[in-house]
Amino acid sequence: MASTTGKDAIEGMEELRDASEPTPAPEREKNPEQEKADQHAKAEGFASEAAYQDYLHAVAEDAPIEEIVVDIEREELERQIEDVRAQINNLRARLHIIRHQAGSVVEENIRWADASAHAQLGAYPWLKLSGAMVAAFLVGKALQRLPFGSLVTAAAPLVIAAARERGR
Repeated sequence: MASTTGKDAIEGMEELRDASEPTPAPEREKNPEQEKADQHAKAEGFASEAAYQDYLHAVAEDAPIEEIVVDIEREELERQIEDVRAQINNLRARLHIIRHQAGSVVEENIRWADASAHAQLGAYPWLKLSGAMVAAFLVGKALQRLPFGSLVTAAAPLVIAAARERGR
C-alpha cells in the first residue's frame, strides 16, 4: 500500500514548481521556530520546510473543495456560554469547600496535639516539656565537667579484681 504522506504522495513534484522561481538561498542563521519547522519537515520526509510547503500547496490544489457551512445560532452560543459559566461557578464552590475543609483539618490536628499533650503530661504540658528540655541540657553540661578519665582509672582495678573472683 502506497504512503499518502511524504514525497512519494505526488509523482513529479518537480514539475509542479514554476521553473522561473528562484530557489531560496540557505539562511545562515535560523531562528528557533525555523529550525523546529525544518525538523518537522525532515520528519515528514522532506529536505526543507520550503519543500514541505510546496507539497502542501500542491495537495491543496488537487483536493476537492466542499463548502461546509456551520450555522450556530446566537441562542446556542449563549447557552454554551451559560453552561461554561455554571461549571466555573460550580468549581469555585467546590474549591471554597475544599479550602474550608483543609482549614478544619489543620485546626483539628492542633486540637488533637494539644489534647494529647494534656493527656500525657497533665496541666501546662508545654511548660513541663520545656522544663524537661532545660533539665536535660543542664544534666548534659554537668556530665561534661565530670572527670570520667580519672574515675575509670581508679575503678579499673576494682572491676578487674571482681571479674577474676567470678572467674574462679
